[in-house]
Amino acid sequence: MMKLYAGLGRLLGQVLPGIIMLTIFIPIVSYAQTQQVSEIVIMGNEHISREAIQAVLPLKVGTPYSEEVIRAAKQALEKMGYFSSVTVGIENLESGVRVLFNVVENPVVTQINITGNTVIPTDKLRSVMRTTVGGVFNSSTFNQDLISIENTYSDQGYIALIQDNTGLDPNKSGVVNIYILEVRIEDVRVTGNKKTKTIVVLREMQSKPGDVYNKRTLFADIQRIYDLGIFDRETAEPFLVQDGSAIGKVVIVIPVKEKKTGEVTVGFGYSSRQRLVGQAKISETNFRGMGQTINGMWEQGGTNGASFEFGFFEPWLDKRHSSLGVNLYDKLIYRFSSDLFAGQGSGPTNYNERRIGGSGTWSRPLNARSRGFFTVRDEFINTENFSSFISQKGTVASGTFRVTTSTRDSEIDPFTGAYSVLSAEVGNARTEVSPGSFTDTLFTKYSVDLRTYLSKGGRRKDLNERRRRIGVRVMAGTLTGNVPFFEQFFVGGAETLRGYREDRFWGKSMFIASIEPRFPIAPNLDGVLFVDIGDAWGASNIFVNPNNPALDNDPTLKSLLQTLPQSSGFHPQIGYGPGIRVMTPLGQLRLDYGFGSEGSRAHFSFGQVF
Repeated sequence: MMKLYAGLGRLLGQVLPGIIMLTIFIPIVSYAQTQQVSEIVIMGNEHISREAIQAVLPLKVGTPYSEEVIRAAKQALEKMGYFSSVTVGIENLESGVRVLFNVVENPVVTQINITGNTVIPTDKLRSVMRTTVGGVFNSSTFNQDLISIENTYSDQGYIALIQDNTGLDPNKSGVVNIYILEVRIEDVRVTGNKKTKTIVVLREMQSKPGDVYNKRTLFADIQRIYDLGIFDRETAEPFLVQDGSAIGKVVIVIPVKEKKTGEVTVGFGYSSRQRLVGQAKISETNFRGMGQTINGMWEQGGTNGASFEFGFFEPWLDKRHSSLGVNLYDKLIYRFSSDLFAGQGSGPTNYNERRIGGSGTWSRPLNARSRGFFTVRDEFINTENFSSFISQKGTVASGTFRVTTSTRDSEIDPFTGAYSVLSAEVGNARTEVSPGSFTDTLFTKYSVDLRTYLSKGGRRKDLNERRRRIGVRVMAGTLTGNVPFFEQFFVGGAETLRGYREDRFWGKSMFIASIEPRFPIAPNLDGVLFVDIGDAWGASNIFVNPNNPALDNDPTLKSLLQTLPQSSGFHPQIGYGPGIRVMTPLGQLRLDYGFGSEGSRAHFSFGQVF
């Protein structure tokens, strides 16, 4: 028993002091945890007010003290961005804890240097920055400024990289340096072309090696390449923008798939003007792999003789993108013919014009959006099936200056943008007024063609994108001089006023307005609804008054005028209806069915009306 008591005594002697110490320590810890911040001291600030600093601090006098609170307070001051250094000190007072914040302010900004920018002006970049001269440099604000600069580049289609050494100049107090690296094109590569020369693709591109890369410019380049019509858009692989040999350089890769551009056809066809015709045609739209167009055509329709036509087009004569087109022809123009499935009687169909001559057109870009054209034309014209009462045999020589401007996102099927044509022609018409007797008439002809395209999604974002869109067109023209009949304006038919026979209205003035909603139905098939409003008026009286007694000797002309009465003033005619557009390897086929005041009729042709 004595040994047992002795062991218990030794055990109590070892454990009891620990119990006593633990009992004392717990109140001390509990006391420390309940300490409060009794004083906050801020030192080192010169330009940033004490009030501004205290406003971001998560602790106030009376806040329970803890390491977490102090750590959060330091981080809050660092996030202000005004300080290069923040240190915290702690002093225990009888009343609590004194917290001391010692800050080192960034220098006052004395100068902002932006270098490396070439495509966006410095003033524009400064305007998106909140960092200004005279204020204390704020690193948080400055980082947002750099993001704003990158976004400014991105909004305009560019890519800008901010260099690592951007920021406060370590050697010059208050000087801020911004170093921009604009991403540039190192190389442009074309793949997949076998027949086509690579230069045919590259010359269409405004994106050149050494230029600052712009995604908008590149997309427009790709669109222009496919608008050439020699590459297959439907099966095209997307273009690639790959990393170059160094940071800030990219390589553009353009895969293409060539279409079959040569065509030889022999056969029979139907035309709303010529009816059943036999035709032989040869064409090549990528002659010698240089994007040149060469074509020849022979056509025989009815008993009116054959037509011949030869054309050549060189799209790039020089580095300034001048072009030249030449056409030689001996061809028939058929007017007043009925259309396919016409709702009216056939009426007069025997007024034809044989035109023998040629034309040449030279053009050159005026700026990035506009192009100027100058055309010379020399023709001998003889009308058939008119009696000697009105002789329409003669020659026409003229020169035409034309300016086109386009902001369309595609030339073939635009979704957005606008297109305009302003044209002025000056010429001389030498007309036979009696056998062997001619009269010369100087004439001028002015015309305007305005088109606009609207789509909810804006400009194309993909080459094969399909969506709803609306096209609007307004055309007007007038001429001066007592020109022969065949030089007047003609309105009616598939290209102008649908729902009416070809060339239904004619005169010295014309006006046409059209609106056409277009919408996808199925792959390679679009539907349209159209409304056309137009008229041509002001023809010479002999063509306007079908009751002129002099016409009694010309029953053919009298019948024509009685069937197709004209007016001396503007009387708008309305045509409307549905249509379909079918994409084929030969291009877009068009079928419209129009309703007008004189019945209904179908119109078959190629491509969009406008």
